[in-house]
Amino acid sequence: MIDDIRDSKNLKIYLEQLNEIKARLEYIASYINEDKDRFLIESHALQVRKIIELVAFSLLAIHSTKYKDFRAKAGKDFTNDWNGRDIITDVLKLNPDMFFRPAYNGFTKQQNGIKQIKLREENECYTLKRLAKLYDRCGGVLHVSNPWKNSNKIESFHNELPSIIKKLEFTLSDHVVLVNHWKSEESTVVVFTLSGPDGKPTYALAQAPGNFTFGNA
Repeated sequence: MIDDIRDSKNLKIYLEQLNEIKARLEYIASYINEDKDRFLIESHALQVRKIIELVAFSLLAIHSTKYKDFRAKAGKDFTNDWNGRDIITDVLKLNPDMFFRPAYNGFTKQQNGIKQIKLREENECYTLKRLAKLYDRCGGVLHVSNPWKNSNKIESFHNELPSIIKKLEFTLSDHVVLVNHWKSEESTVVVFTLSGPDGKPTYALAQAPGNFTFGNA
């Protein structure tokens, strides 16, 4: 797994997913729907769901070897996988020492040359587990309601959509993947950024001996 997350080919695939995420975030960013048009609401639920699927494939890319073996043992071909919630859940189980954290503006370089990362507060953004739950919620919006059950899921999703979009932007615009490799007593940090409107997603990779801890732990 230490090789997967440091492999430039895998990180390139991650960036390809981010490029698609950026395009879809830009599409949903200007959501205005005063008439509560249900078709527009459903269309945006679909885009949010696709964004989460792209996040899942990003994580899969940097765990490709172990994930492929995991699915093969279940008699499955991992290239047929598509369910964003299931992929995220499986990756978290396969690598409990991976931490996905949204950050402010990538990293800043101090006068002594040290690069510092400022992580966002959890209430501003989504954790991976919350993204998995949001994926299921979007699926509920996309399905037709049972006629024998009263449901306001469409209107509820519409009301929360501006907040959902803003949290997705905070979560994905700049985020950090941190991994402790306990057996080799090493750690890896990858800082991803979507860049501005005219830029392309980029990453910065750092690896070091020893393992990291969070300052507020």
